[in-house]
Amino acid sequence: MKEIPNISQTTAMGSNNSQIGLQYNHEEHYHQGLSVADATAMALEIFRQYFPQLQKEAQESLRVMLDEELTKRAPKQINPPSARIAVPTLQGASVSDEEDVRKLYAKLLASSMDVATSSQIHPAFPKIIDQMSAFDAKLMKKIVEISNSIPVANVQFTFDNMYLTSVIPHYYSPYFDDLNDPWATSLSIENLARLQLINLFDGTVETYDYDKFKTEPFVLEQFEFAKKHNPTRNLTIKVSEYVIQLNDFGRRFIELCITD
Repeated sequence: MKEIPNISQTTAMGSNNSQIGLQYNHEEHYHQGLSVADATAMALEIFRQYFPQLQKEAQESLRVMLDEELTKRAPKQINPPSARIAVPTLQGASVSDEEDVRKLYAKLLASSMDVATSSQIHPAFPKIIDQMSAFDAKLMKKIVEISNSIPVANVQFTFDNMYLTSVIPHYYSPYFDDLNDPWATSLSIENLARLQLINLFDGTVETYDYDKFKTEPFVLEQFEFAKKHNPTRNLTIKVSEYVIQLNDFGRRFIELCITD
């Protein structure tokens, strides 16, 4: 559902195999609400009863993925894992409920045990994965596929000296349209830049016409929505040019944690 635009001044845990539940004998509490003490007790009891099982399932999932990664390597190519990488990797994987994120941990651990790549592992990589979503991983794969500087825009719907907010993502690029979620894409762009896996900066890709952003179907759809809810305002589309580029840190992360 689209939000009505605002104005800004310018310029469980849970796996597929586990069912979480807790028997509670006082059914009338569900109708009357729960006291703070009862609600807290129920939450903690769920954690005590089910977290060990969920953690076990996550670790088993990682074991299967790690086996798959290591079978791609000859036995003589495999070294014992480094505790500095293995411990935080296993900790992170044991509490992750996203399969695509566990795959990142498995690839990282396998790369750390490969004689050809173990020296290239940065100790920050496990913590970086901790702060990534499955969508972040999907966007990184897409950036690798494009393998070039990517034009991105901050599109604003302006009137007078103001612009609308909440009606279009902060960052948009048609290069990511096939991910089917421009809002999640914008969030991931900001997160990957925060993690220093990509460079996001003011500038242009010389071979790209940034005026094309104004005619992209998604931008026009959002613009029509904005005009509908702001009939008294003379809205125009403003495009600020940005570029995404992979940096050396992000490229190494991709080589060791994402691509085969």
